[in-house]
Amino acid sequence: MASIRTTNIGDTLTIKKIAQCYTKILTNYSNHPYCRYPMTTNPDYILHVGTQLKVIDKGRAQTKWNESYVTVIHKGKQFDIFSSDLRRFCK
Repeated sequence: MASIRTTNIGDTLTIKKIAQCYTKILTNYSNHPYCRYPMTTNPDYILHVGTQLKVIDKGRAQTKWNESYVTVIHKGKQFDIFSSDLRRFCK
């Protein structure tokens, strides 16, 4: 399983649960009424199981976000994955 401590710059993360890139963060891809973020219709922002993401940066809590994160790149798009979401979405 992926964790913020064992993930290094240059590593490749694999998506294990369908997700989406919403603005600059990785979120659920769900139309559940309690989801914070709306579902995207752009197929370039939907990340299916098995999608490979390259880690290009890491950040500590309270620098850019309230919690630590990794920055990844996929199809030329950069976005962040929070430490609390890393195990949920990536392996």
